[in-house]
Formats: sequence, C-alpha cells, structure tokens
Amino acid sequence: MDGAEFKKFVGENIAKIRKYRGYSQEYVSEVIDISPNSYSRIERGLNFPSADSFAKIIDALEISPCELFNFPNKESDEKMRKEIHRKLKIIEKDREKLISIWLYLNSIV
Repeated sequence: MDGAEFKKFVGENIAKIRKYRGYSQEYVSEVIDISPNSYSRIERGLNFPSADSFAKIIDALEISPCELFNFPNKESDEKMRKEIHRKLKIIEKDREKLISIWLYLNSIV
C-alpha cells in the first residue's frame, strides 16, 4: 500500500464513521476547528490530518485510534464475516447496541 492509498483508506474510514454517527462534515470540521473544505479533503484522501487534527477527529467521532486504521476492504470476505459474528456475540445481551445495529443494517440493506 502506498501513501496515497493509505490516505484514501483513512479518509474513507473517517467518512464512514462520521456518517454512521449522523454527523455532517460541517459539524465535525467546526468541532475540530478546521475549514469544511480542509475536512472534506481529509475524507477524500487528498490531505492527511496533522497529529492534532487526528486527536480531535478521534474525540469528535468518539472512537479509538485503531478504528481509523482498520481496512476491512483489504481483508478476505470470510475473515470479515468471522469478525462480525465475533463482535455480535460480544454484544448480544446489549439490547441498545443490537437495536442500533439493526437500524443501521436496515438503512444500508
């Protein structure tokens, strides 16, 4: 993976998580104190955030840093299925999380 591809994958992950949270680009850019245009370029993989902006993005999206560097589109389908199944087993007794997952799945499928 080269640098351009890496920036693209990180940007895509940021965008997916932001959309899942229901946040607009404008909202996140305001929270992390950069222009909406600069934030959009990060999500499109054209720019790479500074360490300070990374920390603010992670806080704004309420995620752990590793979530931005998980590129499931580079893994096999079987590995993804197993990981999804494993994570569902972990939360199967948490009704609130199950409802959130159900609503999200219904919105994309």
